[in-house]
Amino acid sequence: MSTTLQPDPSWLQVDPEFYRHGGHSFGPGEMLALAEAKGERALVYPASGGEEALSLANLGATVSVFDSLENSARARALAEQAGIAVTFLEGVPGSPEIPGGPYDTVYSCFGLLSALEFFDDWAGGIAGALKTGGRLVIHDVHPAAYVPGVRKGVFAVAHSYFDDEEDGGGPGWTMGDLISALGMAGMPTIYLEEMPDSERYQTPLDRFHNVRWDVRWRLPGAFVLVALKP
Repeated sequence: MSTTLQPDPSWLQVDPEFYRHGGHSFGPGEMLALAEAKGERALVYPASGGEEALSLANLGATVSVFDSLENSARARALAEQAGIAVTFLEGVPGSPEIPGGPYDTVYSCFGLLSALEFFDDWAGGIAGALKTGGRLVIHDVHPAAYVPGVRKGVFAVAHSYFDDEEDGGGPGWTMGDLISALGMAGMPTIYLEEMPDSERYQTPLDRFHNVRWDVRWRLPGAFVLVALKP
């Protein structure tokens, strides 16, 4: 009788030695946007697990992290274990006021956008924190990934892409909302890569384990976006 191999919790743990020895976790799209990070002042926002902050530090940037004390606890611990210097700034993600600027790069971590009620204050705060010529790099879940569902065994359109549904099934925002908010804050989008999944984060499409990957991947699950402050 065959059994399904279950993941060991240790497989999901982040090894600080990887970062101590100069590793980074960025995918190709992110590296394209961050290729000139050496010598820059970078802000990671929010803290996430700390991997983005340490990755930027290993690319040669001077890195600060902006998040609440509670949310940044894992990132602080990872930075300490890896022996990498990162400055932690306490605040609330989405705040229109971001300390410590101006920055050459602001990196927005995976999962933030769906947690924001509005994009206006967030985008305005980032625009105010960036120096002229600075860039915002976003790697996050694609809102279209919230649209599908399984109905009577069929992988189908189950939620509205455009409306914020009462059951919370829809995304609550669109790519148009995001790009418009950035543009209104004075940060035009100069690069957008849509992809079927994220190399290191789960997307809503990953919950459909019984749907063939080549069917699931007909939809975007994640994206990388770069906006510039001219």
